[in-house]
Amino acid sequence: MTVPRRWTLILCDRADTARPVRPEDCHGLLNTWWPQPPDEHSGAKKWAMHGWPVPLGDRLHHWTLTWLDDAPPPLDPCELIGTGQRIGDHVMEPLSVTRTFDTDYATLLSDEGPLHALRAADLRSHTPVVTTTRDATGDRIPHVWPNPRRLFGAVHRSGGGIVGGSGAVGAVARFAPHELADPWLDLVLGGMAQLRRSPLPGEEIRLGEHHHADNRSVLGWQGGMRLELLGGDPRHARAFAALLELVELTGVGKYTAQGFGAVRVDTVTEPRQGDRPAARRSRREGRRTSRRSAPRMHEPRRPSVAETGEFEGALFD
Repeated sequence: MTVPRRWTLILCDRADTARPVRPEDCHGLLNTWWPQPPDEHSGAKKWAMHGWPVPLGDRLHHWTLTWLDDAPPPLDPCELIGTGQRIGDHVMEPLSVTRTFDTDYATLLSDEGPLHALRAADLRSHTPVVTTTRDATGDRIPHVWPNPRRLFGAVHRSGGGIVGGSGAVGAVARFAPHELADPWLDLVLGGMAQLRRSPLPGEEIRLGEHHHADNRSVLGWQGGMRLELLGGDPRHARAFAALLELVELTGVGKYTAQGFGAVRVDTVTEPRQGDRPAARRSRREGRRTSRRSAPRMHEPRRPSVAETGEFEGALFD
């Protein structure tokens, strides 16, 4: 069974004084946990960070990590509980590690539809998203309003076959079983034209400069957008739902292995055509149930609320 894995870690910082945690510090730690051969070091990583350790107070931090490969990682973070891990100047001790994703690629890409079909989703940045394009001179410039194809990554092909990829669709191309990945990717890439973007009021995308590594900075955007699926093809709706789950795991754009491009997705669903709303009561039934029964002659009147002078107890014993 091929399963992407995600963990949420609660860390305790044992260092008394230290510089703020930097993206390259986190990247260096994961390179020691999950080393890659030298020829793969510059390629797409098998992991993604959902941002960087977030302070919770009292020296505690919260951190979420994703392992995308179908094979288990060389080191499971659960094995590190109680053992300090160096992140730059910090010594972070994992106090708890919780597995928060257990859906395998076969289930994500299956033809079995969900109970409700997805209609739209709001995508918001958690950390700066670095997406680029080329201008007329061929130089790379920031791309702050990426189309769905760029949001969900890319598939790299050579000689008629898949040789790699990045982002959500790239994870499927690299790690999912080929007999499932190939037809699913054809469906998804062909259905991207059915997705429409619109800005989220009050959360418009904005561009800013952010520290990256080695005293360098990158231009990344933050904000949100709504993605809406047009048409009624249930296959596209199922693929759209899978894409949204994957993009939260993989992130968007460049440097996701260093914590950039982490996003949160909030989905909007609509009932299936076969689902019927609850039956409405008839007007006669409504009147019958709301009618009060007259008190019996031999029973005392029961006040509906406490009357003045009737309370004899103390409010606080």
